Amino acid sequence: MTAREALRGGLMTALRSALQPLAVALFDAVPVRASVPQGVLGEPGETDWGAAGIEGRELRVTVTLTDEGEQPRRLRAAMQAVEAIELPQSLADGWQVAGLVVTATRMAKTSARWTASVEWRARLWRVGQ
Repeated sequence: MTAREALRGGLMTALRSALQPLAVALFDAVPVRASVPQGVLGEPGETDWGAAGIEGRELRVTVTLTDEGEQPRRLRAAMQAVEAIELPQSLADGWQVAGLVVTATRMAKTSARWTASVEWRARLWRVGQ
């Protein structure tokens, strides 16, 4: 399993737990039809972050949240929940989390919908693979 797959699996689990109490549906790809509020976990971009004997990857990934309404109250609550997630130390296939940091947040209104995004930088490593 790649670092990308391990990170996506860990994030989907953590995000579902954070967003479910707020009635925000979470998808791993843009849905054809879905009501709001909703969240979509994007595909991570990744670079090498290894050393001698250690396989390491640095990944950047964004979750996009969408809602309707005159004011983004519900969306703000969802953003706070998303920003507060934590990953377990160990992910699938031996990947270990060295760090997960929010690097950017944004919110904007387009026509009748509000859209927000939260971007993370994750560093994962494993030994002996």
